[in-house]
Amino acid sequence: MSFIYENRKPPYKKVYFGINGQFGDIIMQIPALDQLIKDNPETKIVFGMSKKYEQILPLFKDYHPNIVDYKIWEGYDDWPTQSDLEYIKSQNFDAMFPCQIPKHDDPFFAKHRHINTETALMLGIETDIVDIKLPYPKDIIKEPKTVALHLFSSKWPGGIRSIDIAKQNFIVNYLRKRGYKIYQLSGPGQPHIKNTTFFRGTYFESCMKMLTTDFLVTCDSGMPWIASAYSHHMIGLYSWGYNPEIGTTKNWQPVNKNAIFVENFSANDIQISKIFKLIDKKIRETS
Repeated sequence: MSFIYENRKPPYKKVYFGINGQFGDIIMQIPALDQLIKDNPETKIVFGMSKKYEQILPLFKDYHPNIVDYKIWEGYDDWPTQSDLEYIKSQNFDAMFPCQIPKHDDPFFAKHRHINTETALMLGIETDIVDIKLPYPKDIIKEPKTVALHLFSSKWPGGIRSIDIAKQNFIVNYLRKRGYKIYQLSGPGQPHIKNTTFFRGTYFESCMKMLTTDFLVTCDSGMPWIASAYSHHMIGLYSWGYNPEIGTTKNWQPVNKNAIFVENFSANDIQISKIFKLIDKKIRETS
């Protein structure tokens, strides 16, 4: 369904903001949101996302006083549904960001700019902001000598971003020998890695559990974006093979002073000895 909202010119009284994307997309749009607020300090904002990914919404509660309401869309691949269109009409927004279904105008954007800048452009906003910060939750209680493990991407069992079960077992056993308890953060349909505690909860609750640990070991997914929004220590095992023309994941890695990234064509091809060295480094940094 083709949809274009006719944005009025600023100043704006009330606008809609929110990409109808997955968990990582919802986090990487924060620089665009910050730029929108900076440029329009008096504008009221309705912040939205698809019902399919609404479990992430609690991360944005009390994000900024300009956000006066939240919208959970009925549609995702079929957005906007008739119900969604009726809501849009009833709100009479001065503008919507995005004003149409977003897309990449340049498939090779990562040669030139960071994914956060690209996401902002897809939303109709220009920004040079790439850093992401979410307000740190007040009720996080750290559990020493624990690690969060998130090594199945949303494409599992396909794709080249996930780490296979055999290599995950090597990582878990190495951490256990170092005296660590491992919490596996994975979807309900993904395998349970032996000798880990498979955390059962909503996506938001999984994010909060991740923050209680010393560090996160993760593949390319939404979780490293959330970890980075809190500057949480992490090791990112990334694959550049799904965009081989670029040859690196540098411009779609989240900004995080406490993160270490390592990449290969397939994430599973990253040498286990290299992963062990990175784990040792993170243990030293967080002990």
